[in-house]
Amino acid sequence: MKTPNFENGQIILEPDGSILEASEEFCDWVGQSISKIKGQSFWQTMVSMEKEWGELIPKIEEKQNAKYFLPLGIGDKSSIGIHVTHKNYPKLKISILSITTGLAPHDSLKDAFLGDLMQNPKAIASTLVRLQKAESRLADYISNFPGIFFSQRPDMSFSYLSKGIRSLFPEEYREFSRDSGLFLSKILEQDREHYLNEINSQKPSGQTYSFTYRVVLPQMHQVVYLLDVRTPSITSQGKLLGYDGVLIDITRQAIAEHRLSNSVWREGLATLTNGLVHDFSNLMAGIFSISELYFGMMEKDDPMANGMGQIKKSAMQAQKLVRRIIDLHRQKPANRAVQDLRLLLKDQIDLLEIIIPRSARIKTNFGKEALPAFIEETGFRQVILNLAINARDAIERTGKISISIRKVEEGTPLVSDQKSVAEIAECTGAEVSISDNGKGIPDSIKEKLFDPFFSTKDATKGSGFGLYNSKLFIEDHNGKIGFVSEEGKGSTFFLFIPLFVNEASKKKNLKKERRATREFVKVRRSIPPKA
Repeated sequence: MKTPNFENGQIILEPDGSILEASEEFCDWVGQSISKIKGQSFWQTMVSMEKEWGELIPKIEEKQNAKYFLPLGIGDKSSIGIHVTHKNYPKLKISILSITTGLAPHDSLKDAFLGDLMQNPKAIASTLVRLQKAESRLADYISNFPGIFFSQRPDMSFSYLSKGIRSLFPEEYREFSRDSGLFLSKILEQDREHYLNEINSQKPSGQTYSFTYRVVLPQMHQVVYLLDVRTPSITSQGKLLGYDGVLIDITRQAIAEHRLSNSVWREGLATLTNGLVHDFSNLMAGIFSISELYFGMMEKDDPMANGMGQIKKSAMQAQKLVRRIIDLHRQKPANRAVQDLRLLLKDQIDLLEIIIPRSARIKTNFGKEALPAFIEETGFRQVILNLAINARDAIERTGKISISIRKVEEGTPLVSDQKSVAEIAECTGAEVSISDNGKGIPDSIKEKLFDPFFSTKDATKGSGFGLYNSKLFIEDHNGKIGFVSEEGKGSTFFLFIPLFVNEASKKKNLKKERRATREFVKVRRSIPPKA
């Protein structure tokens, strides 16, 4: 029997012990292709290679995270073999086997193995090669591991950091070994006390523990969530020598938690807002009724009539604004329905005029054609609000913001999203664009603009979720979102949403056309040919 030439073979088993999947290395070792080995009994496959293994491989019902050793026919047949680790996953209804080559675990075999080495110098060379391979594999594992291995001194400086730290701090990673306070300064200010408390509270125990915190990367205030898993190294006298551990980027998991907590936050806010809005609406209704009464009693040339008219109009606008706030913070998002995007955008201007400074100029172009789309209204309003707020921040109180919507036919070029070549509309839809003449977006961050937790604003002022959530909403509606920008000249963000097509009416019209065609053909056939 040939010795396996792999360090770790992987096999996935069905509950009945049949092979569901296997690595190429394992298939090469047993001499069968992956297509042939699938469905075979793992027990039978191994016994066909060595009959004695049949008594050593546990039965299926006994394979509950078992570990066992299968000797190879080298020397006395027991000094070298393969170690099998069997992990059962009942919920997934699979088992995963890991096979590695190694020495027999029995102490009684040490003498035999050493004897093999003394009698066979090639065995010594083979062992050294295996050790070198194992060391190389360990180095590769550390380099490619999606985390950062570290050793930290008691003063919080680092004696060792794996290469993963370079992806977070490409310019400063070397300084972490010299400056004990540098890494602490990279932790988000709101999380520093939490970081120190977790470390100080766990010193005496010497047990492995974990906690999370946020660090601010040098790339335009981007925030990353880190899971810190560490083990204090403590002497028998209780003196702290340092820490060994690993840092893992859990930003994606934090995104999921954020979305969950955000829904809870919205639920609570909606409850509070509903009560406030009820009282506010009653107040505005009273103001509106009184102003309308007095306005009706005044003569047109009364100098107070204009002012009273403005009070009446402002009360109406306040009621609309309240309804918009309720839409944004309802407990449940509105169901999708056919909405005229033109009217929604036009109606949203009432709210935008409040958040955009009066010193700024707002230019709109909504056209006159209805643009129906099957859409969730509240989410659409939130996307428009996010883009308008970004435009407001870009112009810094003085400047111009343009908001427009147009119908785009299939095959028509769209505004380019970060590319020099414009995209083509794959169907008929509506394109909303929000432009500003602000400072523009640097080329170095354009690719990161829609990433979660990425923001060009101070970490305390922006969550980095506005554009990310907008992208999710638009893509969920089979649309597109993008931008074009030039430093010093401004930016234009656009979103494309397919228009609603009434399939029933479409089919009805198609039937009418087919019926008319048949009638035409029937009439033409009934006309006698000319002599």
